[in-house]
Amino acid sequence: MLLVADFAKLPNSLYMDPAKVSSFKAIRRVGAALHAGRQWTVSPSGVKAWSRLMPGLQRRLGRPPLSDLAQVRRLGVLRPDGMGDMVLTTGMLRELRRQLPKTRITLICQASWAAWMRTCPWVDEVVDVGMTSSVGFGEPKRLLELLRFAKRVWPLELEVLVQPGTLYWYVPSRALAWFSGAPVRLCWEDPDSGVDTGGGFHTHNLPYPNGWHETDKCFRMLEAMGLKGEGRRLDTWWTPEDARRGAEIAREARRGRRKLVALGLAASEPPKRWRRQRYLEVIREVGTRRDAAFLALGGPDVDETCRWLSERVPGLVTYAGDRLPLGVIWAAIAQCDLYLGNDSGFMHMTAAARIPVVVVIGVADGARPGTRGDPSHTGPCDTLSRVVRPPAGTASDMEPDTALVAADAVATATLELLS
Repeated sequence: MLLVADFAKLPNSLYMDPAKVSSFKAIRRVGAALHAGRQWTVSPSGVKAWSRLMPGLQRRLGRPPLSDLAQVRRLGVLRPDGMGDMVLTTGMLRELRRQLPKTRITLICQASWAAWMRTCPWVDEVVDVGMTSSVGFGEPKRLLELLRFAKRVWPLELEVLVQPGTLYWYVPSRALAWFSGAPVRLCWEDPDSGVDTGGGFHTHNLPYPNGWHETDKCFRMLEAMGLKGEGRRLDTWWTPEDARRGAEIAREARRGRRKLVALGLAASEPPKRWRRQRYLEVIREVGTRRDAAFLALGGPDVDETCRWLSERVPGLVTYAGDRLPLGVIWAAIAQCDLYLGNDSGFMHMTAAARIPVVVVIGVADGARPGTRGDPSHTGPCDTLSRVVRPPAGTASDMEPDTALVAADAVATATLELLS
């Protein structure tokens, strides 16, 4: 059955009767008005308007803000992003803990990462939030999630909330900062990008260009709070049990060879995943020229690919399974000599462990700073790395496409860093 909004999209040429044409024009106008109203409802100004009907939220937002943010005692860090984004925040979390030893630090993250982040030594508690998709507030389920979020966060009486992140979750995640009730809310947004990410939900919108690396922006955010931006690097942690299991997995995968390469086959978005046949070509080339073995890593989304590779070259590739805890994977990566793979959370784990990285990026050289997938702002940080892109001459304004990256270029980079 068609809705009013559906009628609003139908062309007038479909109807010959003038009376019907007039009727459908009226329906289209109503549909357009409803659409505009819905757009306003989920916009920053609309959300602020209807949230005035929530006295509990208004009371919290209306509390006097701290004049010295370095004196905060109840601090929230909002990061409802991917696993790699969590790793990009490790340096910030470490410094917050070191410089604010008496502050209660609450990390707010996706439910997928909550159990892992509860092992982090730099936070006091973790609040997990469910987000059904990256856009829109129209679905009833999303509104229920928002209410559950407020119910869990309001008792914390957060004084300050910081939200690192670059053009990913846009308005929905920015609105979470508003509904946290913290009277001081910090984010960053590139004023020259021409994209409204919902920065108006925050009291402090820091004008950081998208071309800056996200790790650097995290430390600049610390300085904006009146803290010291020291130790500008990522960091690692894992439990003793994770370390034991990770070392065991790496030892078995090495098979007595001199070098062990971690294969990061997963990625948050399918377009960022390099083709498995090309991984196979690189593994065979490197395996014939270096005394190296490979450890395939990934979750259920790439389980079939990991198994396929281990079956094609059983003497070179080991697959440890798709149910390993993230701490175990991180500890295993730290035992490797190189990372070869996609732009993923595993790549950031490798960089944090100071292990060399060869990463396949589908963004051509010369792309505009801040382009989705451009390693200038979220690529390998503070480690020896080779970023392998599409060949010279590829249009810099086209959509990211790892299929354009040739196997021989990746093999050359891998052999170079292994030598």
